Amino acid sequence: MLLSGPAGGTRLVFRAASEKVMMVMVARVLRFAIVVGLWQLAGPPGVAAADVQQSRATTFWTTGDQLMPAWGFYPLQASYGGTRPLGRHAAWCSAGNSGRLTWVAEFPRQAEYHVWVRNYGGYGTVTVLVDERPLAEGRGGSGGARYVWRHAGKIAVTAGRHHVDLDVKMGMFDAVAFTTDASLVPTAETLPKPIAKPRLRAPRTYRDDSRLASRATATGIVAGPVVGFSEVLYDWMPGTKDKPSFDRLRMWGSANQYISETFAVRALREIPELTVTLATLKGPDGVELKSDRIDVRVVHVRERKNALFRPSQVRMLTPEILLRDDRTTLPPRGKQGGFGGGRCVTRIPAHESRQFWLTVHVPDGSPAGEYRGEIVLGDRGGMRLPLVLDVLPIRLEAAQGYYGIYHRNQTTNAKAAHHVSEERYLAELQDQVRHGLNAATLYSGFSVLGLARKAGMTRAPCLMHWPDGNAAAQVAAARKMGFSELFYYGVDEPNQPEQIERCRKEAERRRATGLHMFTAINSKVAQQATRDFIDRPVYNIYVFGGPDNAEVMYARKKGFRPISYWVSATAFPLPYRALTGLYNTRCGYLGSSPWAYQDFPGNGLYDPDKTTHKVAYPDQFGHPIPTLAWEAHRAGIDDVRYLEALDRAIAVAGARLKQPNPPSKLAAVLEAARGVRKQHFESISGRWLEYFCKLVPGALDQSRRAFADAIVQLNTVSR
Repeated sequence: MLLSGPAGGTRLVFRAASEKVMMVMVARVLRFAIVVGLWQLAGPPGVAAADVQQSRATTFWTTGDQLMPAWGFYPLQASYGGTRPLGRHAAWCSAGNSGRLTWVAEFPRQAEYHVWVRNYGGYGTVTVLVDERPLAEGRGGSGGARYVWRHAGKIAVTAGRHHVDLDVKMGMFDAVAFTTDASLVPTAETLPKPIAKPRLRAPRTYRDDSRLASRATATGIVAGPVVGFSEVLYDWMPGTKDKPSFDRLRMWGSANQYISETFAVRALREIPELTVTLATLKGPDGVELKSDRIDVRVVHVRERKNALFRPSQVRMLTPEILLRDDRTTLPPRGKQGGFGGGRCVTRIPAHESRQFWLTVHVPDGSPAGEYRGEIVLGDRGGMRLPLVLDVLPIRLEAAQGYYGIYHRNQTTNAKAAHHVSEERYLAELQDQVRHGLNAATLYSGFSVLGLARKAGMTRAPCLMHWPDGNAAAQVAAARKMGFSELFYYGVDEPNQPEQIERCRKEAERRRATGLHMFTAINSKVAQQATRDFIDRPVYNIYVFGGPDNAEVMYARKKGFRPISYWVSATAFPLPYRALTGLYNTRCGYLGSSPWAYQDFPGNGLYDPDKTTHKVAYPDQFGHPIPTLAWEAHRAGIDDVRYLEALDRAIAVAGARLKQPNPPSKLAAVLEAARGVRKQHFESISGRWLEYFCKLVPGALDQSRRAFADAIVQLNTVSR
């Protein structure tokens, strides 16, 4: 353009352009000088930007103690290498096991978060997932025999509630921190106050069940198997590795057993009313098990404070109560207690699930073979799920040990806090018999001995008072009813010197008169002082635990019959299966009697903020409603029954080998059976807390099945 004008104009334009360039250059110099001056006054611009970035950063964190209780973890307060847990204790996988902690965290804004984990640096790993999504680009950190912070990775998260899962493999977990500040390294100085009382459970609503649509076209529901006594909330969904079709439910057991199985249902649309019915099971030789021998229940999940080693600080979702109709508030309305009926009903909102619990009573003497029926979910157009119950050819006898439970309810004093009607008391005793118990603690005294017998108790009841002048007549009357003996209680948990001495003297006096003392001992001092006198000791398994416990075996060598006790709860069922089952027997105990069936009989048992001791709840009419923990208690006793059946089969096979012309395969089968016993029972080791932490759902089912298969093989070859 400049070349198109006159020469003089061009020169003029050029001159103007030169002046403009000069002005721009001067302006740049001045701006640079101003910036330098400001830099000298306020510091480098990079530091200012970093300050702004850090001031806008979001950092939040919590400690391991706040995420407990959780299965597989024990609270550990120990220090290492001059470092200690930042909370009250760390979460310890005490048996070299793995476990999962869950934090339902509130993310204040959408951002990319860096995740730091503090754990013991000597061994073990922690994997962090957010809504089941893994982190990326973890930088790690230092190790050593101390607690250390390590960078676990980063992840983009939207604002709102998200599930943070911490999969801990071995070791001790102490804290987890989320920050949007990429340069932050967690220390006591750089972190804000930790989140206290975080939420531990919530439905995982982010799970997408659209892949199940083709399976739920007709009914709107999809069913699938779950492992008994695993934590199943209302967000269950069949896993991607599960079989696409769940075409039948299989159960197995023996005659003379209450056999349980469980499954779950996911609803892809709202199901306002879902009835689940199992009306009958037809077996060999025309035998039919009708609905009075079939109990069908829905697992009710509720928010309540929980306990495992320590009580929880907050309410947490807990699968707990087994209801016939869970479309109710608590305390539940209607006839929810007792056994039988073959039917339950529930409501399932869209994209939620329910777990169902089935129990079938196969009477003693029922023939072995397959029993078949059909579970109907919904009305005539609903899902039909075939059920096959395999009753094995095993003679399953009653447990040899003494199995009771402290049961404070009584019928004699109407003004007392624990008073109940005779009808309710009998129903509670019958419930105990259904759950494997054979002995009763009678706080009403001798007057209810007949009710214990009527309920089906077979072992010596314990009158919860000291004997008086009527003791000889009472013992004689008990024997006439069919009981072998009658026990009287002693000094409960004597710990003070005067209590211990009083207990010792009373035990000595009773032995001289042929009477037995049944009493709880929870300290080694008391055990040492009374071990030669109390012939029916009830030892605290948390104090006197471990394989072939020395104090327990001492009592047995004296000819005494030691049993164990602990405190009951209705959460985390697996411990109670072990405490009354194989672990208890491995410690050397000859039974158990935990505290308690119920702390008191009223509806206060339903209080979600009180971790009262109970195994069953009363329904509207006072009849007992079972819980998962109570079912686990029975499962533990049945585990022992199968172990005892295996021992009988091994003894018979061993004797047969000594006879002329034993079967050619018997020696090998016998050796294999002994190997099963060693693998699934004799191998049990460690303190109770270590055994609990490494116990996983399904493991005891596998042990019981191994016992059963070995029994059947021995019986088959020994013929």
